[in-house]
Amino acid sequence: MGVTVLYAAGIREAIASNDLEKMKAVAEQAKQTVKEQGDLSAALVELLEAIENLKK
Repeated sequence: MGVTVLYAAGIREAIASNDLEKMKAVAEQAKQTVKEQGDLSAALVELLEAIENLKK
């Protein structure tokens, strides 16, 4: 399994940098990731539910 980049930290870092070009680049990466992967929060909830079901 490869490394999965989570964008919250990268987005916050781009904001803190105050570098417009960096912010634009990170925004494009994040939009592409969301488009490709969908709702990560919903997937996490499903994963946690599956874990709980297996623990029972």
